[in-house]
Amino acid sequence: MTEPTSTRGNRQRPRRAVNRRWSGRRKALVAIGVVLALVITAIGAYAVMLTSTYQQNVTTLPDVFPVESDRPERIEGPAGEAMNILLVGSDTRGELGSNDVNDVRPSLADVIMVAHISADREDVHVMSIPRDTWVEQPNGSMGKINWSFGSQQGAAGLVQTVEKLIDARIDHVAAIDFEGFKGMTDALGGVTVNNTIEWQRRGEYFGIGPVELNGKRALMYVRERQLTGNDFNRAQQQQEFLRAVLRKTLSGSTLSDPAKVFDLVSSISPFLAVDAGLTPQTIVGMAAELRDLRADDIEFFTMPNAGSAYVGDQAVVLIDDPTRAFVAESFRTDDVATLAQAVADAG
Repeated sequence: MTEPTSTRGNRQRPRRAVNRRWSGRRKALVAIGVVLALVITAIGAYAVMLTSTYQQNVTTLPDVFPVESDRPERIEGPAGEAMNILLVGSDTRGELGSNDVNDVRPSLADVIMVAHISADREDVHVMSIPRDTWVEQPNGSMGKINWSFGSQQGAAGLVQTVEKLIDARIDHVAAIDFEGFKGMTDALGGVTVNNTIEWQRRGEYFGIGPVELNGKRALMYVRERQLTGNDFNRAQQQQEFLRAVLRKTLSGSTLSDPAKVFDLVSSISPFLAVDAGLTPQTIVGMAAELRDLRADDIEFFTMPNAGSAYVGDQAVVLIDDPTRAFVAESFRTDDVATLAQAVADAG
């Protein structure tokens, strides 16, 4: 195996081990976590009306969990009541609604996140894992974490890799495609974002300051990177878009309107693929537990790392042992809030 050659100097201690270049770059599809929260909230409010729509449109991903011998031990005590949901995203410009998992597998690992729902159900932390993170693969070799999904084990391979990284079990898996945001935005009657970079494409102008987005403009906004500079700026745009979606979706004017909620869930579900256990009944139960969740209760951060490097000709993101231990301890003790704060302090 080719040894990694670091492009940075001394590595930082675990609570400061955050490469600023990467600290926000791979938050690109935070929509995965947001959309899941929206679906949970909406279905919880109108379960009877929406169950049929959800079941008809959502794709079920089979065999998403590794064999028991390859999984971390179950966490005992109160911390064991926390929930981890693996969120996988893509920008395929098409639906995830294929019943053949082999049709969607190549596009599913564009972005990888873990949504940690605290045991007391009072907050949610969504940790983005850079897709180039250099980790041990299910077959024992080293590679980028997004390669795990393309392994022979498929989704179970990615789950196994992530579980080893956080030393805690994944309870559910959900994947979504960007295309679902178009209908979602229109179902909300549009959203307003605070844009920070002026640009124009195909006759659509995005000035600095408050900008109104319909579905078409929303897709352009979350995808654009050439005219706004780089992936980091695109990630910021996507963050701002999703904050706007959360504010409007969790508002009383949306949740009190059955027709709007129905349109919202109908627009998301064709682009959503989940494990077999994420049934309407499960989601309704989660919704009841998260009924007091507000937009400000959901925090996003990127997993701390030891910097970027090259392995051969592959650009990768490194994780040293102290950082990995810090991440694992945070998940196993249901103290992801401290991990997220350490990242924020280092940023």
